[in-house]
Amino acid sequence: MVGITKNIIAITAALSFFGAAVAAPAPEVDYAKLIEVAPGYPTVEELGLTNADLTKPVPELDAIVARDMLQKRYEPRCWGEPRCTVNDARACYNYLNSIGGNRCEVRGRVQMCKMGGCAWDARTMNNAFASSSCRDAALGGAWVLNNCISNNRVAGSNAAFGNGNLIVDIIGR
Repeated sequence: MVGITKNIIAITAALSFFGAAVAAPAPEVDYAKLIEVAPGYPTVEELGLTNADLTKPVPELDAIVARDMLQKRYEPRCWGEPRCTVNDARACYNYLNSIGGNRCEVRGRVQMCKMGGCAWDARTMNNAFASSSCRDAALGGAWVLNNCISNNRVAGSNAAFGNGNLIVDIIGR
């Protein structure tokens, strides 16, 4: 009986230890250090962004809903089986939005931002040249973040706000 009791205590102790290890919180992601930006774009450090800045929620955008009622040159779309986590996509949104009125320019396709397995690409409709403010590119991607979430993952595309020639793709890489 003593042997069985010792075994039960040993098993209970091992399971308690294992349960504590499983329940331990995941380490916080250091978005400010890990985010990758396109050549020529300002760095996170140059913009003075912190993890708190990069993890702010994306606002619901009534302006995008109003714009969608106007005649569009690009139909926004969600893509199936998204691999891009919402938190990684949100960091790129906050980064691009913080650039503000500075231009996000693209000839063909450019990866504007990458965080973890999530990339924000800009592409042109005609494979030529397109330019919008980085804030407007971020607003185009915000539509995807507000409309294309499945199981805390996101993927899709939308035109930059006010520019149907510059398309923002949020994709897993």
